[in-house]
Amino acid sequence: MAASDIPEHLRAIDEMLEAGDLDAARSALDPAGSSPAVEVLRIKLALYDESLSPPIAMQKLIQLMRQHPSVPGGKELYQNASQRAYQHRVSSVSHSHPPPPVKPDEDEE
Repeated sequence: MAASDIPEHLRAIDEMLEAGDLDAARSALDPAGSSPAVEVLRIKLALYDESLSPPIAMQKLIQLMRQHPSVPGGKELYQNASQRAYQHRVSSVSHSHPPPPVKPDEDEE
């Protein structure tokens, strides 16, 4: 599913990726410049053409989102990569480690 928060000028590239037209998306990304949103689309292309494994894509997205927490399309692509990792039975931090235990609030005791 195309990310709804992708900037308008990049939405056509995102739609190409979603439609599976990877060559056209690659050609359109070449002159797209450099911005966090463009980097998300580059990671998405690499994930979709399988030149980047889901766990590596997730690592790249984490690095990008640490610098740009609200990067357009970042969270959606991270979730997509996480689902792909799980479906392909590839080890992933988000699936291999349980969340830390939750301590009850002292007020609730």
